[in-house]
Amino acid sequence: MEPASIRFKNPGAMWPGPTATKWGSKKWIYLNDGTGQGGDGHGNKIAIFDNWVDGICAQLDLWRSSPKYKNKRFADAIAVWSGGNHLASYIAYVKARVPGMDENTIMNDAFWRSPNGIKFLKAQSGHEAGKAIPAPDADWIEAQRRVFSGKSVSTGTKASGVVIVAGTVAATVHQGWSWAEIGVSAFIAAGLITAIVLLIKKVRA
Repeated sequence: MEPASIRFKNPGAMWPGPTATKWGSKKWIYLNDGTGQGGDGHGNKIAIFDNWVDGICAQLDLWRSSPKYKNKRFADAIAVWSGGNHLASYIAYVKARVPGMDENTIMNDAFWRSPNGIKFLKAQSGHEAGKAIPAPDADWIEAQRRVFSGKSVSTGTKASGVVIVAGTVAATVHQGWSWAEIGVSAFIAAGLITAIVLLIKKVRA
């Protein structure tokens, strides 16, 4: 079976969140990777994308917009991204594939607009997958163009996800909504239904 980042067209192996949703991700799953980083004893989470361009856009946009990574030193930023997992090998892997890259490289827009920005994204995706991902060069270039054009493919929907435990789909479905949001939504829906029923009764009368 292909690595999750390839199966789900998520080259950065990103978690679900506002940036993933902004670029079209509507679903996510837990990974049975033994890290325990996903909460409730689960492994990491990973967002699911429909195509490589959207996944690369999300990868790049998160790097250049999140306070966790924006304008940070490479070594510091990748430590956060990786959760500290295999950090030394991660840094070495990227440095070997991006000319001039070192621990002190600043991850700013000048870097992301450059050819090295795309080389970095490719190197990161290779480390996350354990091999080069099959996204064509044109998709990386198009993603870079889209991110800096400021246009996204957000549908405004929240990402839903399923729990994957020991390779099986558990019954729990995580919609990404808080209980407060669910309660408010249910209240609004009930009010609308009541209003429609009253309107129908009035028309029939």
